[in-house]
This record gives sequence, structure tokens and C-alpha cells, in this order.
Amino acid sequence: KGKGKGKGLKAFQPSQRVWLGGLPEGITWKELQEHMNQAGTTKWIEVFENKGKGSGAVAYSNDEEALNAIATLNGSILKGSTIECDGWTKKEAAEA
Repeated sequence: KGKGKGKGLKAFQPSQRVWLGGLPEGITWKELQEHMNQAGTTKWIEVFENKGKGSGAVAYSNDEEALNAIATLNGSILKGSTIECDGWTKKEAAEA
């Protein structure tokens, strides 16, 4: 469960979201929030389980903070793991 009251990741523009990969096993959203707050004010944090294990998502208050997070925190070390930060890309539905 992420931080925030009833919003969820979909409440934010894709340009405000950052995809995360390489997350250490057992990481909590609070630990992730502390790390990601280095780049700006996080508004929503989510650590994915099951199929998405090892990945997560962060939403920032604006596009600049999201871009800053990608630029400054990609390749950073979190609890001994090198994490990936990338722009949020929506999987487009295949057109019939």
C-alpha cells in the first residue's frame, strides 16, 4: 500500500511518475520514500508484489522532480542494491 489518501498512482500524470527496478527484496514503501525524497517531494510510493516483484513506482508533485529523480537516482544504491529509475511509459493497447 502506498502513501496518500485514496488517490493511487493513476491520479498522477505519467510525466510525474517514475518507474523503479532492481529494488531489494523486502523493501518497504517508507524506506523507498526516504531514498526517493532526495530528488523531490514524493506524493505516492508503491512497491509492487507478485509479478512486479523488485519494481515499484513513485509519483512526484511535478514533472521537474520526476526528471530530477531519474537523472540523479538512477544507478543509486538502496540497501545494497543498485536501483533503476526510468520514465513512466504506459503500455499502449494493441490496436485491432
